[in-house]
Amino acid sequence: MAKLPVMSAAELIRDAYANDLGDRVHTAIDIRGVQAFYLKDGTLVIPGTNELSDWFDFNLQFGGRPMDGHGFEVVPGDSGTLWHGGFLEHAQIVYTFAKGLRPKFIVGHSLGAASAQIVGASLSTPTIAFASPKTCKSRGRMAGEGWVVNICRIDDTVCHAPPAFLGFRNVGSLYWLTPDEANPGEDHKIGNYMELLKLKRVQERVPTAWPA
Repeated sequence: MAKLPVMSAAELIRDAYANDLGDRVHTAIDIRGVQAFYLKDGTLVIPGTNELSDWFDFNLQFGGRPMDGHGFEVVPGDSGTLWHGGFLEHAQIVYTFAKGLRPKFIVGHSLGAASAQIVGASLSTPTIAFASPKTCKSRGRMAGEGWVVNICRIDDTVCHAPPAFLGFRNVGSLYWLTPDEANPGEDHKIGNYMELLKLKRVQERVPTAWPA
């Protein structure tokens, strides 16, 4: 089976934010703030919100409506799985774009990582999700979760939201990256992840390619 190097996946996210995917793009969408790029090699790239402040501004308000209650609306998907409402809304747009393309790999970051978890599991497609928030509020594993890997920094605030005590979890497996010195809330950008992925101690315990 073909594998996607984790560092190459991170580089695709970096290039997407820099508008530097160039002629690698086969087709793309930009709908209601949801961006996704389908590349000629069959990889689907889903950027999200690279700045921590943007993440909270956008991800706690969807369709111009603030979330009710604790800020995390929960809605059921088609399979009955319970999802964070805003993440599901984003993922449904990406899924509609991706399902006919049948990507070979899916890569996402931040809000894009939330979508990547949902879309990757739904399509049973190898998926690498960086800086992943927790998307799911159902305890039972859904079919296709084994295709998804989440790579998170311990000091990235987004990776701890919505809080686990409310019952939210990641879809798929989860690997934590620990910097030498934690700087809570400041290490959400993909470049901060790439710095740690270069370290030998990280490569020894985190998959360097996916599927592992």
